[in-house]
Amino acid sequence: MNRTELTQLKEHVSRRIATLETLLFESGGARRHDTDQDDDEAAKMDQTLSAEVASRISQAERTELVRLKNNLTWLESDDAGYCDGCGKPIPFARLMAVPVTRQCIECAQC
Repeated sequence: MNRTELTQLKEHVSRRIATLETLLFESGGARRHDTDQDDDEAAKMDQTLSAEVASRISQAERTELVRLKNNLTWLESDDAGYCDGCGKPIPFARLMAVPVTRQCIECAQC
């Protein structure tokens, strides 16, 4: 990976981090909106399921955020762009598509 690609990847990761932080901040302040159907069992079930889905999505976003921040640190190291498994360079296209990866496709499939 050359300097230009490294810069592009860092910017890509930084933008994704900013997006996730915004999403998590906004969802953290979200409140449940009461409906006129609070006595309706179907509406209650829908609210329960929606809350569960939102919670799982939020957890996935937090996990991705941690991994992205770790990879941003990794990109500053001498190991940046090299597979943790075999030590070969990870293709730039893979790093852009899956910015949380530290493995080449072959090692990731094992």
